Amino acid sequence: MAKQTELGRQARILDAAENAIAELGFAGASLRHIVLEARVNLATVYYYFGSKRGLMDAVLKRRFGPLRQEHLALLRELQAAAKGRPLPVEKILEAMLLPPLRLAAKAPAKHQAVTRLIGRIVTEPNPETQEVLRRQRAEVRTAFLKALQRRLPRAPLADLQWGMEFVWGALASILCNPRQIGLETHGACNPANTDQLLAGMIHFFSPGFHALVGGRRRP
Repeated sequence: MAKQTELGRQARILDAAENAIAELGFAGASLRHIVLEARVNLATVYYYFGSKRGLMDAVLKRRFGPLRQEHLALLRELQAAAKGRPLPVEKILEAMLLPPLRLAAKAPAKHQAVTRLIGRIVTEPNPETQEVLRRQRAEVRTAFLKALQRRLPRAPLADLQWGMEFVWGALASILCNPRQIGLETHGACNPANTDQLLAGMIHFFSPGFHALVGGRRRP
């Protein structure tokens, strides 16, 4: 019972912090506001999380940690099926894109929480937030970059990194603005159709990665 009470208290703090950060950004989210919403005192926040940055780390880990694990698990699964051969670019893109798209399709409430954080981070980048997020994403980014390098060993490293940024950026935009995409395209593009969206993104980005080997580099 005491353990459940403690976990419930931590969850309230994380929920309050997430709401504050999504609405006000890291700098604007005050600990005073968070403790009032969570119905705890400031000492409790410091006891569990150590600092405001520690609280931010926990908020992002709670939301993006499971996604990170799914990314790595799917990549390992596809690599095992390839039996030591380099993964095709299309399969690497599938492993990059599918976990977030699944999240958006299967868990609307969780998807809304994640996209609110993504939207805040993208539209109002804060150095401390970016550093926490960078550390949490480092393993996933490294794993996908290595997979691309194995498949495209002659492609310049910087070009592969740019390619990954284009993919992540497009994905973040789609996840954060699905309704707007439907409005702008008069219903022609439906982000809720996961299979169609995944196939379309792979079809679009795959030739760009393949072109890096043929000498067609960015200007």
